[in-house]
Amino acid sequence: MFPVDLGVKVPESIFDAREAGKCLAYENSTAAGFHVFRVLESVLRRYYVQETEGKAPPKVRNIAVYVNAMKQAGKGDQKTLFLLKEISDRFRNPLIHPDVVLSTDDAIAIYGLVRTAVTEMLKPLPAEPPTTTSPLAALYSVSGSVTE
Repeated sequence: MFPVDLGVKVPESIFDAREAGKCLAYENSTAAGFHVFRVLESVLRRYYVQETEGKAPPKVRNIAVYVNAMKQAGKGDQKTLFLLKEISDRFRNPLIHPDVVLSTDDAIAIYGLVRTAVTEMLKPLPAEPPTTTSPLAALYSVSGSVTE
């Protein structure tokens, strides 16, 4: 569902990427939206560190705060930041309210937007080497070759 380098560059997002796929398959659309946004936020945290050259992240962890911090610092791709702000305002913020329920079409549309933003944010990120504690480690054998 997401770019192939997601697991290498942001291994902590793999759990939510898989859960989003399961939720979509079983038409649990609101849950799918929740997991898709968790993927976005995981990638955004890495993107922020990369683009700000290691600057401490904002204390409040939400999309709009990260976007505003990058804009104020003059960091990050402006088109990507615009997309992230739109996603936050139009889709993420409403989803956190208990009275909002996503349809399958809504969840798929949100997934498409999030995938676009994730793809753009992954471009400048370096590959994260697998460790014994990362989700990616399970894919590697002792010899270092991919087993799956």
